[in-house]
Parts: sequence; C-alpha cells; structure tokens
Amino acid sequence: MVFWKWWTTVVIFAVFAAILEYYIGASSFIWERDTTKISVGILGIFTMISLIIGYYSYQIQFKGKKITESKLQPLWYFSETVMSIGMVGTLIGFLIVLTTTFVDIDTSSTQEMKRVIGDLASGMGIALLTSLCGLVSSILLKFELVLLDAENEKI
Repeated sequence: MVFWKWWTTVVIFAVFAAILEYYIGASSFIWERDTTKISVGILGIFTMISLIIGYYSYQIQFKGKKITESKLQPLWYFSETVMSIGMVGTLIGFLIVLTTTFVDIDTSSTQEMKRVIGDLASGMGIALLTSLCGLVSSILLKFELVLLDAENEKI
C-alpha cells in the first residue's frame, strides 16, 4: 500500500497548493517576492525527490523490489538539504536588509523612510519565504520517506 499512501499524500498536497494558488496566487507570490529564487529551487528539489520516492514506492508495491539503503540515503540527505537551503535563504534575506537598507539614510525625508521600510519588508519577506518553503518541503519529504522505509523493511 506504500504507493497509494504516497499518491494520497501527493494529491492532498496538490489540492492544498491549488487552493493556495486560487485564493492568493501562490506561484506568482513566491516568484515576485523571492528575488533570490531560492524558494523556487527548493520547490524544484522537493518535486524531483518526491517523484523519486513515488517511483520507489511503485517498485516496492507492484514489483516487490526492496530498495537498498544506498538508494535511500541520498533521499534522506535531500530532505535535510531543502531545510538547510531555506535557512541559507533566511541569511541572504537578512544580509540584503542589513547591507542595503541602512546606507546613507536621511531620517528627515518621509520618502527615504518609506524606501527603508520597503527594503526591510522585502528582505524579511525573502527570509521568511525561503524558511517556510524549506521547512514545509523537508517535513513532507520526511513523511514520504518514513512511509517508504516502513514498507521497505517489510520486504
């Protein structure tokens, strides 16, 4: 049943993503807000690894093949890596804020203060968005891998 569990997880995630896309335009939100495009990279890695997990789930359920530990270890590595990449995005967002925002500020100008607030919001948005994408991707990949490992040990 491991393939159907994986498939159900993917469908639930796809429905949730479709709802987010419909109500808030999630893909354009991520594309426009994350100028570093780190979130897009994280989601690309997530999709690729999830498809590999689906393939291995299919092999276990329908072909009765046991997946070797050497094939599973890189998948666990990537489930941790997406979270780490998200944290790197957080640091980059903070660096953008700290290195560009507070240079030659004219505190008497309201236009300048608006620019500073906009720059702060942009950098913090990158930081939080990359962290969120990394954490959610890591959680979902680990969930899929736990299901795969449990069924793989039964063979």
